[in-house]
Amino acid sequence: MPEKPVSLLPTGRRLLLWRLSLLVAVFLPLTAGASTLTDSLGISLFDAREKAPEIKAPDLSGRTLHLSDYRGKVVLLNFWATWCDPCKKEIPSLIALQKKLSGRSFVVVSVAMDRRISHIPPFVRKFGIDYPVLEGRKGRVDARYFGLGLPQSYVILPDGTLVGRVVGGRDWSSSGFVDYFRSLSAKTSEETSSGSGRGNM
Repeated sequence: MPEKPVSLLPTGRRLLLWRLSLLVAVFLPLTAGASTLTDSLGISLFDAREKAPEIKAPDLSGRTLHLSDYRGKVVLLNFWATWCDPCKKEIPSLIALQKKLSGRSFVVVSVAMDRRISHIPPFVRKFGIDYPVLEGRKGRVDARYFGLGLPQSYVILPDGTLVGRVVGGRDWSSSGFVDYFRSLSAKTSEETSSGSGRGNM
């Protein structure tokens, strides 16, 4: 069964600002066309072709990355934190999914939302995370991603279009998800090849 999300609720003097961001998240849904339709994998689908809000944050090496840097690939965008138990449980399956789709037009991009940034690097080393990890608190993450707890994940097409959202932990290495992302990435490769072919005509 899917893991229930853990509430992303801060304490201390940032609480007021966080509450304001949650209000923004409530009254400004991630997409105006968000649908209640859920597919067989538990992905809540969006019925409007909206672009994923941009993210700008450093990775663990200090290099600033943007979500848009991954255009041209199918992206599984995963929000998590080192203190989140459901996040810990699903991370091995995210690593396995990335490995199973190695060489394809697919990438897992994760955003760690820890307030204590120093906790992230040793955690990443301990779990052997080999996909991009962005430090969300040190960058700019659109507030519309917040308010649903952790973990939460978004499926994004190569042109930046949102497909759907998953709230709570999943076994991403299951055959259903592997086949799903393999199909999306294969379609991407076919469209890229077709486009190249037309350009040479």
